[in-house]
Amino acid sequence: MKYLAPAYISTPEGLQGNKLLAISEDGLIDSISDLATSVFAPSDVEFLPGVALLPGFVNVHSHVFQRALRGHTHRPLSQKDTFWTWRNAMYAEAQRLTPDSLFTLALQTYREMLAAGYTSVGEFHYVHHQPGGQPYADPNAMSEAILQAGREAGIRVVLLMTAYAQAGFHMPPEEGQRRFCDASVEALLARVEELRDKGELIGVAPHSVRAVPENWFRAIADYSRTHHLPLHVHADEQVAEIEQCQAEYGCTPIELLERYGALGSQTTIIHATHANDQEIALLARHRCTVCVCPTTEGDLGDGIAPYAELLAARIPLCIGSDSNTRLAPVEELRWAEYSARMRYQRRRILIADEVSSPGTLLLDYGTQLGATALGLHTGVLLPGMYADFIGVDLNHPAMAGWNVDDFLDVLFFGVSSEVITQTWVGGSRRGPG
Repeated sequence: MKYLAPAYISTPEGLQGNKLLAISEDGLIDSISDLATSVFAPSDVEFLPGVALLPGFVNVHSHVFQRALRGHTHRPLSQKDTFWTWRNAMYAEAQRLTPDSLFTLALQTYREMLAAGYTSVGEFHYVHHQPGGQPYADPNAMSEAILQAGREAGIRVVLLMTAYAQAGFHMPPEEGQRRFCDASVEALLARVEELRDKGELIGVAPHSVRAVPENWFRAIADYSRTHHLPLHVHADEQVAEIEQCQAEYGCTPIELLERYGALGSQTTIIHATHANDQEIALLARHRCTVCVCPTTEGDLGDGIAPYAELLAARIPLCIGSDSNTRLAPVEELRWAEYSARMRYQRRRILIADEVSSPGTLLLDYGTQLGATALGLHTGVLLPGMYADFIGVDLNHPAMAGWNVDDFLDVLFFGVSSEVITQTWVGGSRRGPG
């Protein structure tokens, strides 16, 4: 057994001092007890004075290879730059990847995530094959590169195996998309099965209604239900996507997902930036989750999610770094609340009730609700959960003036990841410190 004695521990009951956290040999939290009444050998305890332990943040949506684009797409790409012109630059970057270069990039990026306080990541992975679409000798070579990078970095990776079949509704894939595409949905699911047989953490991810046809959606949704796997899908990120869907099917993307049988409690909608009231009602009815990615949505000019409406419908929210233009969960959560304030022109949008401040709900979005979206037993410091947590330096100058009541608000609105000096995954220290 391993013991930690920090100054404070953040539990569902709030920030508590003078606690002893016990970690079992298998990397789970065994107990949280009162330090004064616990029996232990002092040599077995690591004391962490001036440190508060919080649940590790969960990055629900990452495209790890897009980290290579950070800062390099802000020069004019066309007369009017949009998500779609940025996508061309992203496709060009994807064409340069090999299993070795993807491993190197993923390893660097996952180490950066750990240093920022992420302990788990959902990797929405769709660069599967060689340029042109021919599988590698090992059809999962690119997937294995990502998983190996995660193991070496020490971050928990849930590989969201992404289906991609077409350039748009009833359109064959473009040249730059061919390496994303499997020959059939059966071929994709066979690769998923192989990774699951190896014990990897896997989810399934039909990319979007424009990139995946109905028969693929139905097969993937059935597979998700049968094996109790997370199902993640992009929807309503762009107005053009909604207009195309309406022209083709007379409905919006989320309405089409319901027709395809793809909505359920294991479904996470990525973005939902332009979801309307009818779509939000559908998500609530099917108990779906929404993953927002504020730094990427801001970088790409996507828009601002309908936060107040999602909150009123009691739809769980979580966060993702998406294109990895920034890796800072504190910043991601801050900008969820800040952009919501700009949309609605008032303060305190993301709150559990009228007497609350945003900090408590933002922590839930960044931790346990993200863990649920990935099917992980983490995101909250309780016995039986993975021992995944971060250490916040309470004596850092940026934390000056904090108190127990305002601690989370000071964290989310007053500091950056610089105050996170330790990151632990499965009871092992992985990040700085």
